[in-house]
Amino acid sequence: MSEQAFDTATETDPVDALRAGTWSLLGRLLMAPPDAGTLGRLVEVGSAGPAGDTIGEAWQRLGEAARTARDDALRREYQDVFIGVGGGEVTPYASWYLRGMLADRPLIELRDDLAELGIEMGEGCSETEDHAGAICETMAFVIVDEDVDLDWQRDLFRRHVDSWMGRLFEDIGKAPSADFYRAVAALGEAFVALERRVYAMSA
Repeated sequence: MSEQAFDTATETDPVDALRAGTWSLLGRLLMAPPDAGTLGRLVEVGSAGPAGDTIGEAWQRLGEAARTARDDALRREYQDVFIGVGGGEVTPYASWYLRGMLADRPLIELRDDLAELGIEMGEGCSETEDHAGAICETMAFVIVDEDVDLDWQRDLFRRHVDSWMGRLFEDIGKAPSADFYRAVAALGEAFVALERRVYAMSA
């Protein structure tokens, strides 16, 4: 699956492009600490974001966190929060949140759904499909893929995102080592809630 993120094609509906871009950004940040280019763009987006609502304030908070972030500190933070020695402070997999163990039934069900859509993990990806970052990238992909209708999008969200990812972002926000990622968690939690409303209105 390809990154859509900030780089979503211009011919996509602007609202869908923004949604896909946010999903892909979250996926990128959950898969690895941000590089300098991503931090710079977050500063730009955060400074231009509207205030006055939860999602706008979350963008501003993330932009400020990106402005003060330092590469070595980010790498240590990512290591502590998500990897650790024998395990990070959070475990960002659907199987873990839904069944309490890795590579369990939620991963099998997700793979079945992705196979029906013809979606495969990219070569060289070391994570399973139920990693939170991979699922975010999947959501970005299906939103801009004209062959995936709204019913499929809604069902993927309900089954593989809304069932657990809000709790993941809550836990990231509470992780002892989280600093930059506390701001990522605030955006993720606000965005999942927003997507829940989007799909509810389109039902």
